[in-house]
Amino acid sequence: MSSFDINIPSPAGKLAGIFRGKGKLIIALFALLVLMPFVRGVLFTWKVIDPGYTGIKINRLVNRGVTREDIVTGFIFYNPIQTAVVIYPTFIQRVAWTHDKAEGKPVNEELTFNTKDSVPVNMDVAVSYQLDSARVPEFYTKFRADNIDSFTHGFLRDTTRNIVANLGSEYSFDEINGVKKEEFLQRSGKALNETVRQFGVNIQQFGLIGSLRPPQALLDAVNAKTQAIQKSIQVENEVRAAQAEAKKKIAIAEGEAAANRALASSLEPRLLEWEKLKIMREQVAKWNGKMPDVFSGGGGQGLLLNIPPPHPGGK
Repeated sequence: MSSFDINIPSPAGKLAGIFRGKGKLIIALFALLVLMPFVRGVLFTWKVIDPGYTGIKINRLVNRGVTREDIVTGFIFYNPIQTAVVIYPTFIQRVAWTHDKAEGKPVNEELTFNTKDSVPVNMDVAVSYQLDSARVPEFYTKFRADNIDSFTHGFLRDTTRNIVANLGSEYSFDEINGVKKEEFLQRSGKALNETVRQFGVNIQQFGLIGSLRPPQALLDAVNAKTQAIQKSIQVENEVRAAQAEAKKKIAIAEGEAAANRALASSLEPRLLEWEKLKIMREQVAKWNGKMPDVFSGGGGQGLLLNIPPPHPGGK
């Protein structure tokens, strides 16, 4: 080769050199992409805790309990091998325990209790409650529930049923179905709140759905009693109306009698004579000077006599 020859590498050789230099980096990136789901699921992961929810981080390897420092919100990263995150809603929860399968769960969840007079009563209730976000660790420590529904349909329902049974036995059916129904419901809600408040749960509302349901025979008797009372009230009202009308008529008659007595007492003999004289004066004023042509006997029942008029000159 002469001194004027130039060695120019071919394009293919240049591209092969580039791949030989960066081949390890490309392989590493490809492996990372393949292993990313595994790494994310095993070594680290993340969760987003939405507003209205509160999460707590639980150390799987060290049983040191759960404290307020373990409360987390927003966007969090954690190692799923070592840490678990449990999320609870802190907005108001509502549950209905009823015999109606279209509301609540598709099973009969009504509550039952016996009154003081041994009447079995079924009732449907609705409960609204809310978790205190600052006390979520205490709630988890007590119940160890990963899902709040297990608390709702477990501990909360059992507690409600026991309270209703205990308080319901202090009332007769007529009381609890009448004037003391509201008192019974208020006492039940208050007792339930006092029981669960220690775990960071606040009862917002406790109410009856529909009406109390005693046995059908008793319900028929109650309806008959109600109808009899309403009929009695109607009859009493009609009697009062009739008595009032009679008293009104008596008052009118007594008023008219009193007026007549007053008028009669005012007609003394001198007033009657004066009235007679007034009548006579009116008759005299109307007389034309002619004597009557016909006279009757005494009493108006004698013979009628024609009396000729007197002749001039007396003949």
